[in-house]
Amino acid sequence: MQAIYAQHFDKHRHWKKYRHELIGGVGLSNYLGELGGGSGEGRPWLLDTEFSQFKACYSLSYRFNIAYRSALRVSGFYGQVRGADELSGDITRKYRNLSFQSKIYEGGFLYDFFILRAKPGHVYNIKGIQGMRGFPIEVIAYGGAALFYFNSKSDGTPLRPLRTEGQGLEGGPAPYLPFSISFPAGIQVNYTYKMWLKFGLDINYRYTLTDYLDDASTVYYDNTKLAQELGGSSASYADRTDGSNPGWSSTGAPRGNPKNNDHYFSLSAIVSYNFGNLVSKKSKRPGGSHSFKKRGRRAKF
Repeated sequence: MQAIYAQHFDKHRHWKKYRHELIGGVGLSNYLGELGGGSGEGRPWLLDTEFSQFKACYSLSYRFNIAYRSALRVSGFYGQVRGADELSGDITRKYRNLSFQSKIYEGGFLYDFFILRAKPGHVYNIKGIQGMRGFPIEVIAYGGAALFYFNSKSDGTPLRPLRTEGQGLEGGPAPYLPFSISFPAGIQVNYTYKMWLKFGLDINYRYTLTDYLDDASTVYYDNTKLAQELGGSSASYADRTDGSNPGWSSTGAPRGNPKNNDHYFSLSAIVSYNFGNLVSKKSKRPGGSHSFKKRGRRAKF
C-alpha cells in the first residue's frame, strides 16, 4: 500500500507545488444598456442581448493559490462593446436611432473559490499501474472589483466631449468620467491536461457603477441650447431621430433609463499555465552518497 501511495500527490498537499498560474483567454464580449437589444420593454436581463454585437475580447491574469480551495487573482481585460438602435425590434428604440462603440480596458482583483479541484492521482501515466485515479475537472466561482476605462464613440466621433444630454449645462446632469468601477463575477470550468497545463471556459459578468457606457442615461436636453452652447455636432449626436414625431425627442423626453446602470460580459476560452513555486530547489537523494557509488568498492549487502 505504501508503494502505491508513493505514486501520487496527496490531494490536500499537491496544490502547494502549483501555487502560481498564468491564465490567458480569447473570447467574445457584449453589453446590456439602453441602446439596441431586443423588442419590447419586457425582455429581462440577458434576453435583451443583441447577439450580432458580440466582439472579440482578450484577457490575461495571474492566480496565486493561498489554500486548497482559495486563490487570489490579478486580472487584465481588453474588449469591445457596442449597441445600435437600428438593430432593435422595438419601435421606440428604432426611432431614437442612437448608436455607440467603445473599447474597454480593465484591471481587476479577484477572489477564486474552488468548488471542485482537480486531483492528480498517480504522478506517472504508466499503463496498468495500480493506485488512486485522478479527477481532471475543476470548477471555480469568483468575484471581485475592477477599474475600467471606456471612450464611447458614434461613427468614430467621441461622445463624452459633446455632452449630448447637457452635462454641465443649466438643468443638465453632471459630467461623467471615462473611468468607472465594475464588479466582475463568474465561473471557470477547466480540464487539467497536465498538472501544469489546463484548458477551460470562462463566463464573466460585470455590473458597473456607470450608466454612460453607451452615452445615454437621462432625458433629451434642449437641442437648440446644445447647438448654441456646444455646437452643431453636440445637437446632431444628441438627437438622431428623423423628426417625424417631435414629441418623442422633445426637451425632457426619456433618452435613457437612469434607474439601471450599464453592464458588460464576456465568454472566453482559456489556457492556464502552472509554473509551480517561483523558487524551487533541486531535490537531493536523502542519506547522501552511498558506498556502492564509490569507485573501487563493492556494495555490501
